[in-house]
Amino acid sequence: MKKIWIGKNGINNKAVLISVTLRLIVVSILVFSVVYIFYPEKLFNFPLQHPLIWLLVLLLYPPLSVLPQEIVYRAFLFERYKYIFKTKRLMIIASIFMFAFMHIVFENIFVIVATLIGGYFFATTYSRTNSIRWVLFEHSLYGYVIFTFGLGEFFLLGMSRILLS
Repeated sequence: MKKIWIGKNGINNKAVLISVTLRLIVVSILVFSVVYIFYPEKLFNFPLQHPLIWLLVLLLYPPLSVLPQEIVYRAFLFERYKYIFKTKRLMIIASIFMFAFMHIVFENIFVIVATLIGGYFFATTYSRTNSIRWVLFEHSLYGYVIFTFGLGEFFLLGMSRILLS
């Protein structure tokens, strides 16, 4: 477990942090713009209307949602199927599509597109680092952006949607 948490020997953590931060800035600007233009009534709605639930989501999202996804769609998949998807590129592609496919349960094209993009980011970060720590960090940050800026309801199912409407 320690190996997949820490990752490859010789990881340039500063370079990974810079890469993750730059992508986060671009994604944040993009998500903010989409909400501002297409869903202005949703902008910051979750933290403003339900601040305690929003804080609870920020606290529980990484260990209960992100970590299991990253273990399955990065650590497990990259290790278990490395002999089937023999190149780094094929492994990244498989990870992207399997991750996005899992999200079809949300029945929303936006979620599929967002998870294709996020899946690319997470798979490339994992491929570069072999570290669950880095993809957990990155995935959590994007989730925070989505839930804070107003697109989180697209990623919720059933009772969660009812509670927040």
